[in-house]
Amino acid sequence: MSSEPFDDDLDPDRSGVGWQPLLERPGYEQWFDGAEWRGRPHREPDPFSAFTPELARSLRPGPNRAAHVARFGIGGILLSFLLQTLVATSTIEVAGVAQITLTIGALVIAAAVGIGTAVASVVALRAASQLGGRAIASLALGTSILLGLAPVLLLVAIGLAGGVTAG
Repeated sequence: MSSEPFDDDLDPDRSGVGWQPLLERPGYEQWFDGAEWRGRPHREPDPFSAFTPELARSLRPGPNRAAHVARFGIGGILLSFLLQTLVATSTIEVAGVAQITLTIGALVIAAAVGIGTAVASVVALRAASQLGGRAIASLALGTSILLGLAPVLLLVAIGLAGGVTAG
């Protein structure tokens, strides 16, 4: 038995909720919810990267499932935005389908993805203090508001104007 005093700096604080280093796997950390380990281990953030380690950790969804959905929602919003652009510029055409029908369809898809991402983001933000993922959920919410709200507003405007009539 060692006669040296216990060094508190080498023993991570296991009482707090958050990303904790894994003693059995140096260079990795895992989400600790205060009682048990959750999710899978991740490499510790590089302290010399463009982002601070705290920001890099908060961009990870961790065990927050809603934050995982919100993170994929960002990609869905960007893809639906691309779809809207391709349809609106007549790059995508379908034989026998009016271009306005394709445009409305692209708007509906984008609106659904935007609303779904916004809902997942809000749920993720509510759980972020216990499960992590605050930054990625905030980014997804911002993306859904900026890019996902536009098709919703366009669909509302079309509806208020009486819909689309065939010319």
